[in-house]
Amino acid sequence: MTALRKSVPLILAAVALLGQAAVARAQRLPGVGGLVRGESSPLSAAHVWAYQITDLSLHKVLTDAQGNFLFRDLPAGFYKIIAHKVGFVPRMVLLARQKAQDYQRVEVDLPQRQAGQAEKEDDFWGLISQVPPDVLHDIKRAEAGDEILQLTGFGSGNQLALTGSFAGEVRAQTGVDNSVAPGSSGQRSGAGFDIQGKLGEMQVGVQGRYFTLSPGATFQPAGGGPGTGQTGSVALDFARGPGSRVSIQSSNNRMIARNESGDYSPVDQQHVGLSWSQNVGENGHSELAAFYTSESNLHRQAAVVPLSIPDASRTLNFEWAYTENFSDRSSLQGGLRYRQREFGLGDADRANGKTGNGWQDLSSIDLFSRGGLRVQPAVLMEYGLYSSLSDGTVALTPQGGVVLQLASDWQFETTAAYRIYRDQPLVPDFLPTLFEQRDLCEQGSASCYQMNLTHKVGNDDSLTFGAAQRKVGDTLRLYFSDDFFDRTESLYLVRGDKLPELRFGFQHKVSPKVTTKLDASMASGGGGLFLASDGLPYQNKVRYLVTSLDTQFLGTSTGVFVAFHHLEQQLDPVGMGRPATQMDFERLQLMVNQNLNFLLNLASQWAVQLNMELSRGLDPTTNVASDTVRRRILGGIAVKF
Repeated sequence: MTALRKSVPLILAAVALLGQAAVARAQRLPGVGGLVRGESSPLSAAHVWAYQITDLSLHKVLTDAQGNFLFRDLPAGFYKIIAHKVGFVPRMVLLARQKAQDYQRVEVDLPQRQAGQAEKEDDFWGLISQVPPDVLHDIKRAEAGDEILQLTGFGSGNQLALTGSFAGEVRAQTGVDNSVAPGSSGQRSGAGFDIQGKLGEMQVGVQGRYFTLSPGATFQPAGGGPGTGQTGSVALDFARGPGSRVSIQSSNNRMIARNESGDYSPVDQQHVGLSWSQNVGENGHSELAAFYTSESNLHRQAAVVPLSIPDASRTLNFEWAYTENFSDRSSLQGGLRYRQREFGLGDADRANGKTGNGWQDLSSIDLFSRGGLRVQPAVLMEYGLYSSLSDGTVALTPQGGVVLQLASDWQFETTAAYRIYRDQPLVPDFLPTLFEQRDLCEQGSASCYQMNLTHKVGNDDSLTFGAAQRKVGDTLRLYFSDDFFDRTESLYLVRGDKLPELRFGFQHKVSPKVTTKLDASMASGGGGLFLASDGLPYQNKVRYLVTSLDTQFLGTSTGVFVAFHHLEQQLDPVGMGRPATQMDFERLQLMVNQNLNFLLNLASQWAVQLNMELSRGLDPTTNVASDTVRRRILGGIAVKF
């Protein structure tokens, strides 16, 4: 800890020095922002919807007094951005998001609706074929609410303001699922909800879901049998204007699976998180996030487990960042992260003769500064410094990047990060983090080099080529599914692994009413020393191919999604002439969504979904490799109101 105290002033001085330059320009902040105009003037209190064609999810905001709007943390996907206000004709813009970390800007002009225009083709009701039915229904409710306010004039105040201001969706799903309990007629069932609305000046969102999994046996021992599981989550979101937001998330997951000793025991994970963001002054923005995660046996579910993986872990993470936009050409961000990790007794402890249920603590403080400077309209330079202070160890990782606008429709982007200094390796070196929503370059890498080349044609078509080369600095588990029941769809990466990856993305509007999107990524690498829980060394090799094709038939409100995953991990023994160990996993998924309002005249928006999956590989309940094909056939229905 003495080295830690001595190093803090040096790192703070480095961050302060970088603070005199410039980070992440305003237009590079994550999200989708823009401006809504009416008759060439900024339009306040206009509704803006972001409708994701892939999963039919809907996000909604209101413009501020200057006509500006912002969707924060909008996931990657293909969107329809729809703007509307009573008295104006709505407009729609198609938008493709490659990464959730991108910033994109959209400007929409709304022509004013003239008296008697209701029957004209360019009026709102003539755009039904373009506007998704559920969005159309939501807009109708908003208009109805505004009309009630106009007719009433005055009265019960907030009660009237709520009329037509809330919309929601309720989902239910059930079906056969023996993908986690092969050989049995397992059943999965559950439900979810999503409610969005406005209370005064506050936008409110509530989301939740709950699923149960049962192998279908008539008798279950106390606590459930193999293949029994539950997963649930709830999220609250509060926003006031484009600059202020508070989010709260909580999840609880549990499943019965076999451990390394051959006994069946629970696999648990609990997570609680809080995030807050607020504009400061005219050009500043502050963000704060904190979360707590605990797990037991979650990361040890595999046929062969690295020695450094603990039986259980508890993680407390606190992050703060402040961004100052000096101009439209430069900005600066600085922040810190504090992480406290506690590890339960693992194989490494047992190998050293330790017994009991003691916990090992490991704390770290990360200081970072990132900057960006637009040299000219077509050239953007980015740079930064990331430092870690962990119980007497120090690590320094500089970062840099360049974005080039090669032509009006071509853009090239490249970034690099390399850990130039580290006192000593962390013990343990395992990073208990789910990576399905984070890029490996953000955490766990000793070095990372990335490039992307994007070609865009209008708002409908785009082509992207990407490549990355990463060297792993911490033992971690890379997940390819955010479904808790699919946690074995993952790969272990160990210190020293090199993982080159190629990415390809294609988006095309086949016809005015048919759009398609293809995403694919493939990687093959390894080379690190995999010290297994049995104390024997292996050389690690990993490969994966992840691809998906999403096609939307807008004329019939039908969506077809196809995905294929192939994961492979091979452990070659070091010396002693032992045979190699290989684990692989494959999944083929077909999902069809159909909006029933295209076929039936229903009061609410109804949609059905059919999901069919075939998979093979590691048995999640026994942790034994198997070529048995497992199936999952789920049917669901959703109602929007």
